[in-house]
Amino acid sequence: MTRAAIYSLALLFTLVGSADQGSVFCISALQADEGNYLIGCGSADITGPAAGFPMDGFVRKDQISAGIHLRQRARAFIIGEPDMGEPRGEKRIVFVCAELGKIHVEIYREVITRLEQRFGNLYTMENVVLSATHTHGGAGGYWRYTADGPMGTGFFPEYVAAIADGIELAIVAAHQQLQPGKILIARGEVFGASAQRSRIAYLNNPQHERSLYAGDTDTEMILLKFVGGPSGTKNLGTLNWFAVHPTSMTYNNHFLTGDSKGFASIQFERQMDATSEEANGFVAAFAQSNCGDVTGNLNLNNTGPGNDDFESTQIVGQRQLDVALQLYEDAIEVLTGPIDLRRTNVDFSNLAINNEFTKAGPQHTSVAAYGYSFAAGSTEDGGGHPLFQEGMKKRNAAIDLLSYQIFPDLQPDDRIRQLHFPKAILFAPGAAKSNPGLAQVLPISICRIGQLVLVVGPAEFTTMSGRRIRKSVEEVFGKTVKHHVIAGYCNAYGGYVSTREEYEMQQYEGGHTLFGPWTLAGYQQEYVRLARAMVEDAPVDSGPILNEDPIPVKLRTIRFGPDVAPENAEFGDPLALPDSKYTRGDRIEVAFWTGHPRNSFHTGGNYLSVERRLAGAWETACTDADWETRCQWQPSHSPQQPCRVNIIWNIPGDAEPGEYRIVHHGRYQLEAESEPRLFQSTTASFRVE
Repeated sequence: MTRAAIYSLALLFTLVGSADQGSVFCISALQADEGNYLIGCGSADITGPAAGFPMDGFVRKDQISAGIHLRQRARAFIIGEPDMGEPRGEKRIVFVCAELGKIHVEIYREVITRLEQRFGNLYTMENVVLSATHTHGGAGGYWRYTADGPMGTGFFPEYVAAIADGIELAIVAAHQQLQPGKILIARGEVFGASAQRSRIAYLNNPQHERSLYAGDTDTEMILLKFVGGPSGTKNLGTLNWFAVHPTSMTYNNHFLTGDSKGFASIQFERQMDATSEEANGFVAAFAQSNCGDVTGNLNLNNTGPGNDDFESTQIVGQRQLDVALQLYEDAIEVLTGPIDLRRTNVDFSNLAINNEFTKAGPQHTSVAAYGYSFAAGSTEDGGGHPLFQEGMKKRNAAIDLLSYQIFPDLQPDDRIRQLHFPKAILFAPGAAKSNPGLAQVLPISICRIGQLVLVVGPAEFTTMSGRRIRKSVEEVFGKTVKHHVIAGYCNAYGGYVSTREEYEMQQYEGGHTLFGPWTLAGYQQEYVRLARAMVEDAPVDSGPILNEDPIPVKLRTIRFGPDVAPENAEFGDPLALPDSKYTRGDRIEVAFWTGHPRNSFHTGGNYLSVERRLAGAWETACTDADWETRCQWQPSHSPQQPCRVNIIWNIPGDAEPGEYRIVHHGRYQLEAESEPRLFQSTTASFRVE
């Protein structure tokens, strides 16, 4: 029996039944149909190692973290049907938006294990979605795959644990907040925040198909508004999807940051917290969609629209924020109806695809392989190695010889080359005889919340590939579903997904489409299979298990060591002090001797706070989670030297006049494996006028 039929029966029982138990069941069912769900929102810190770590995103050895501009967070949303009379019998969906570059299987499994230990079978792989915003301003070292390979950054298990801790805490906070409430949905266009970075490939898609759409990127934002309380007026949170690469902070950046989406999230939360009644605070998540070929660098040369990375990030973030605030205010359409989920694992290294989706007879995907053009990078977002260029299709004997010398176990055979044609293969992790070095069995799912469907995938879908997937799913659901969202970067990472026509051009996105030219057709086939099962209320098989042991034999695990005390000084001693008076808009810089954050890594706290004196007491005005502050450690590359932290506060133009001070919350570790020692250093007070 379908869920819709159950709701209909519940209504019938209300009209003719008199039993108390039946009445309770009917009321719950009717509430769900009117838009009442169990909803909860939560947030927690997942900031990575602030200095001395390779950064994730641009794969550059010279991009090492040196400080914090914006702390990274995980934001969780739980949506459940009202209790239907059975203990834990209602369906629920957990959606987490984490400010990470990617979600790897390592984290996915760890979080699910923790949730099952805490909640039993309430939150499992079947109904938990972990998504990444794809910020390129986070630390690496949080996945085992490729940790000793060409894409590797070393492995830092403490960071994996910290991410899992934060995501778990965010979900627990959302669970503890669960209450009856409504979810409203709104849609609007975000202009001036994104640009097509691979136009050569996009234009190779059929003209008649391109003419169906207003532009060469998806500029629409779809936003959910979560309100609770008896009157449905308690602002709990918001979640939206908009497609843009968070690369406004370019590879020249060495600060941890959530990029434009992180800026928008923080500003939305700050504006709403003044009226929020929840102790946990308002939760605003700017999630990622099909942004594979969409950049925020509007000049298409790794710059713009601002004069520097910080200004560009703020502009692109503000344009998303402005639309999100308006949509939140205007949202009137209420999500109503059933919650449903279908999930499976797919082995994309050897997937048979039928003619319905290839339009070229039966086809196969192949084991994962990177093309020459992958190494070229996206020139619009900074590019890669100068030896390579986008569009490279012909094999080069010198490059192949170099590849063989560096990656002897990752060389493709003739069949792999044939299946990837016209890609000129640089190396093929999927050809490894033991560990492939990356995930090839990938989880996909479809989640339905009333008239909204989330198409959940582990990849970077290009604009047109996302459009084709949405169209395929829309045709299955018909008029029963009104809104369709591509939710990318979820639960694992499987590289890019370009259309077959885009793949032919072998731009960066095609070179990074790992499983060959029929990758998109494979995703379409599997999503349609899930959608049809949902419509028919039929089960689906779970598919092959996710890789349980992705640990390379020679794993380069990152370790820390003790801090070095400064000569003739103590930890916390000042090196630069503030003036006695400043004007709003001024920049304040102070410095202290401190411990290196790589040596005593932790999350959940702050390295700095700016405090204002009110009624004789000091209250926090901002921290290292706020846009106007920066923390920078020197030297960042060498944690075995005495270390200083430079703290910057750009005083906002709307800061309240008064007496302020800056506090450094430091920690140091003098012996390896010992507990870090905490300290607090405070500047003299100063006035802001």
